[in-house]
Amino acid sequence: MSKSFILFFTVMFLSLVVFSQLPDSTIRDLKDGKLLNDTSYIYWLPFEPGKKYLLVQGWESKHSHKDELSLDFKMKPGTKIFAARNGLVVEIKEDSDRGGVKDEYLGEDNHIIIQHADSSYAGYWHLEKDGVSVQIGEWVKKGQYIGTSGNTGYSAFPHLHFYVYARQGEFKTLATRFVTTKGVRYLRPGQYYKSIHP
Repeated sequence: MSKSFILFFTVMFLSLVVFSQLPDSTIRDLKDGKLLNDTSYIYWLPFEPGKKYLLVQGWESKHSHKDELSLDFKMKPGTKIFAARNGLVVEIKEDSDRGGVKDEYLGEDNHIIIQHADSSYAGYWHLEKDGVSVQIGEWVKKGQYIGTSGNTGYSAFPHLHFYVYARQGEFKTLATRFVTTKGVRYLRPGQYYKSIHP
């Protein structure tokens, strides 16, 4: 067998492995450049090593993630949240104890926003009241404890809402890959993911 055939076969196989984890519509959007694909960085799952949680809602779901590459992990209030990547804390909110699925709860979600070295940002949302353990201007390391999950803001049940975005003239969420027990993966809803911090 020629080296070029082996190389071609290897590239095709790897492409199938990576893209088989994504919905067809997302694959088309990635190929068309409609979504920014964050292949330059591999994130850690934003919760305690050794713990596993169900991803109940993924990218562009019809419920509340339309046109947004966000992830919702179902977890009890008070669950420890960890930074998925190194960065600078640029925004926090932790004074709300209100939550539900009425419009009056929009803007009530406690959260942390961390800016990364490449100017992308990660948002950790629906944290519990007084559940932020970092301060604006603080540099955090990947895997550092940063707060506790809750059910504040526009939220039907306790969960962590996580996404990474870029500000390139407009707000645009990024496709993100994570370290999992099965290797580097794009996450799929309906699956449990166990956090490991290698």
